[in-house]
Amino acid sequence: MATVSLASGMELRPTSVALATQDNYVSSLTTTALNMHKRDVSEDLVKRYGDQGITGLLELLGNKKECTQTQFEHYEEALMHNAVKLTMDGSAPSAAATAAETMTLVAEDNVDASGPDTILDGSVADHPVRQYDVILFHTGDMVLVTSDPVGTESLSIVVAPLTSWTGNLSASTTVRGAIVGNMHAEGTGQPGSILPRVHTYSNKCMIIKESFEVTGSEATNVVYFKVDNEHFGSGYLWYLKGEQDTFKRFQDYSEMMLLLGKQVTNTGVITNGSNGTEGLLPFVEDNGQSMDLGAASITMADWDAIVKSLDKYRGAKENALYAGINLSLDIDDLLASQGAYAAGGANYGTFNNSKDMALNLGFNSFNRGGYTFHKKTYDLFNHPKLLGVSETSTFNYPGYGIVIPMDSRRDAKSGDKIPSLRIRYKAVPGYSREMEHWLTGSAVLKNKTNATDSLLSHYRTERGFEGFAPNRFMLIKKS
Repeated sequence: MATVSLASGMELRPTSVALATQDNYVSSLTTTALNMHKRDVSEDLVKRYGDQGITGLLELLGNKKECTQTQFEHYEEALMHNAVKLTMDGSAPSAAATAAETMTLVAEDNVDASGPDTILDGSVADHPVRQYDVILFHTGDMVLVTSDPVGTESLSIVVAPLTSWTGNLSASTTVRGAIVGNMHAEGTGQPGSILPRVHTYSNKCMIIKESFEVTGSEATNVVYFKVDNEHFGSGYLWYLKGEQDTFKRFQDYSEMMLLLGKQVTNTGVITNGSNGTEGLLPFVEDNGQSMDLGAASITMADWDAIVKSLDKYRGAKENALYAGINLSLDIDDLLASQGAYAAGGANYGTFNNSKDMALNLGFNSFNRGGYTFHKKTYDLFNHPKLLGVSETSTFNYPGYGIVIPMDSRRDAKSGDKIPSLRIRYKAVPGYSREMEHWLTGSAVLKNKTNATDSLLSHYRTERGFEGFAPNRFMLIKKS
């Protein structure tokens, strides 16, 4: 019988049948080059970081609508009633005095510093104060406007107390007041009209792209573990993992730009032809409500202030609260300390009034003062490679929370429901840029598109964020 001698001095003697003998065992102590043992490799690819996708906020809470231009716009009604800010001209009246005083309207975009609505722009032709209006000041004084600021095209007005001055006014300081009505003498004419005000909203679509490439050779290399791919199914091919990761990364980029993006004003960027869209966070921070809770633990008084502010500016009775992990845990501690957590008195209207549906989507719900909050910890705010990369005072997203109204308004003309936010995407009949995916190359594909020995997977979208009624949103910040 023939034998084979090895460099180590070991001999292998072949046999005609598959039989284990002393002569044909291979030692596990042989050199690496002679190791013939099959590796025991699991077919499972361990998801070390779990589901790494952060997409979900806008897709879950928002609506979608096509647009035919890069820029899209809509109008929103302003408050019917008007508040004003004035300064005293000269010395302040003493208590119990009855003489008329001259005051000057202050031009500013927001006369109520705690609120998001534009009330007075300061122009003579547009200010809301008319002769014989009754104004209630925050000092407790109630006055009658005796001059005609519209007819004289002046920001200066003369006011007289209905009874007497309280003595709470100071010289050359500002005073805030609300127009609560008017008083006219018998036989006098009608006052001038006040035109309804509107807010103009505009934003733009932006183009987001992503690609993945694999050579024909790599596309035929088999790996130990099975990979799942939404587009190409499952298999033992590593490029399926690369293509799937590219798709998820593209979805995440699309969500983050709609959440964090800003409209481009830098002329250098504009020259390159790049358009930006104002995202949800800048939309709320610049135009909506904001509550800074500081570094201390959240108290019920803090939450009551949130509820009161939402109520003041006509917030929704049902809201989603997407919170960073720090804020989410603080809220959990607060509710646990009250002995009432999750479903106490909650209304699950958004989830077909089903508590189970809310919980299946990862929401915990609680109610305070007639306002329901469906809280969800938002992974993006704590992602170690994204918004959780730093927790400094200027980059403290784990302490952020966004209150998003979950009811719908109706269009004044059509009666159609309007969501609080939605995704706009470019489209015309027969062609949509909401989500484009196509393949090119000569590898893998049955129908080749070129002579390049590779497969390229392409993604593209042209979309923008659209928000409605920012006064109903709130950004919560916790240090």
